[in-house]
Amino acid sequence: MEKLRKPPIALETLDLLNLARLAMSRVDLQPLFWSFTYRGRRVLGHLSSIPYWRGNLPIFAYTYLDEEPKGYVAYTSLGVEKAFFTKSSDDTRYLYGPIVEIEKAPELISRALSSGKGLREKPIPVKAKNLESLLRVLTIMSDNVVSPPLWHYKAGGRKHILGVIAPFYDYYEANALPIFFYIESDEKPPSPFIKYQAIGEREEVLYADSISDMRYFYGRVVSVRNIPFLSLRKRI
Repeated sequence: MEKLRKPPIALETLDLLNLARLAMSRVDLQPLFWSFTYRGRRVLGHLSSIPYWRGNLPIFAYTYLDEEPKGYVAYTSLGVEKAFFTKSSDDTRYLYGPIVEIEKAPELISRALSSGKGLREKPIPVKAKNLESLLRVLTIMSDNVVSPPLWHYKAGGRKHILGVIAPFYDYYEANALPIFFYIESDEKPPSPFIKYQAIGEREEVLYADSISDMRYFYGRVVSVRNIPFLSLRKRI
């Protein structure tokens, strides 16, 4: 039982919009958001997991708030992207994530927030040649229901990293071998979505502010302060 009490990895998203973009990508599932005060600041977070080495890696993605949340997070990315708090969930234009307000963060969550340590077993970093390669990886990992995020963060105060974690299942003793395909850039992604199309012997990759043209496949960029379980300079 003690092994099950390990804290998740805490990832701070840049704002509420990035947190909602991460947690509310599926139309068939309502995510649960956690709301509590930690060290005098209001936290809103979402707990999920990804296949990772010998099991799954739990991730607590969170952001700090300047306002008191209401009962739900409302989100849409169709035509225009927005996220806001509301007490009702009856407007069909939006997806809704209920918020559970708790008096105090459980020890597992508070340990995750207070620890700056990463993981001993990190993903295998593989640098891709271009953005088109990342989108090709993302398309085979996606379907009509779910699509993994494109993680974005700034490394070492200089380069912007954009990448996707791709699990390769049943690798020797590992349940899933996590590969982090990534690219580096001097500039941050200009928009939160990347639309992709491969047709007529050519590929088209464009940044977009929302999801509008359904002829394209869309990748979601989720910007975080840092990713403590990644190390691009050192191999395992």
